[in-house]
Amino acid sequence: MGFTLRLRSNSPAIIAAAETSFGRFGPAQPAGSPDLRFRLMAYDRDDSQPDQPSFRLEGSLLYQTIGRDSSLVANLADGFAFGYFSPTTLVNPAFFRWHFLELAFFVMLEWRGWMGVHGAALAKNGRAVLLRAQSGGGKTTLAYASATRGSFQALAEDVVWLDSQRNLWWGMPWSFHLLPDARKLFPELAGYEPVLQTNGEMKLEVNLENIRPGSTTVSAQPQAVILVERLPGGKSRLEPIQAVEARQVWPLGATGLEMKLPHHSQRLESLFQHRTYRLYFGDDIQAGVELLETIFEA
Repeated sequence: MGFTLRLRSNSPAIIAAAETSFGRFGPAQPAGSPDLRFRLMAYDRDDSQPDQPSFRLEGSLLYQTIGRDSSLVANLADGFAFGYFSPTTLVNPAFFRWHFLELAFFVMLEWRGWMGVHGAALAKNGRAVLLRAQSGGGKTTLAYASATRGSFQALAEDVVWLDSQRNLWWGMPWSFHLLPDARKLFPELAGYEPVLQTNGEMKLEVNLENIRPGSTTVSAQPQAVILVERLPGGKSRLEPIQAVEARQVWPLGATGLEMKLPHHSQRLESLFQHRTYRLYFGDDIQAGVELLETIFEA
């Protein structure tokens, strides 16, 4: 992504979490003054089981806490984050990564002019399509099938980062999270057991590179935006739409803070300059994959 991150910690668990989140981007070049500096420490105080964190953002200052035993503070302008975390928080690496480690990193990207949007993304020959849908709309299932059965690479499962300066979309595509019913659709998932997610749902955690080596990539140039709507019992179809309709449908797929960030509305205008479609996604998953293929043929 072009940034250097230095993490200091007294905890092997925190260092391992950072390796999971960021290690596959590869080591950074040595830098006397890294772009981002995190000092995240293990703390022996432990009040209770983790609850949903309390979040505050005031100007360039971020604060996220769970009770008295796990807190993160960050100066987004300076690229510095400090936090201390209880054993109960750190025993759940996914919870810690999502609510603290990756939160600090992602919001710092926003502060530096990037825009993160809720969606999956697929790439082919260096070009990418962004899939946006409401929760349960089928974008993760479609992206998984396209990356493991088709000629695509997965670029992102849940958040796509828009880098307008270099005209690139970025993602962290290695782990996909599918509902347990996905085992009925994809036989290769038969041996996977659901695990509890940070939002309380039970999902299968799947490393795409274990399923199909070479099935992921971290960046590609934008090709199209696809707004996905689930159509149970129906036949999949793909329709081009104008930007005015895309603006109306876009908020339906929003999660978290993305619609509240100050530069979100301005960045949408540049996003909708790309070709935009609505995909009505029926029960035939392969038909959906084949419709995505046609976008690259146009």
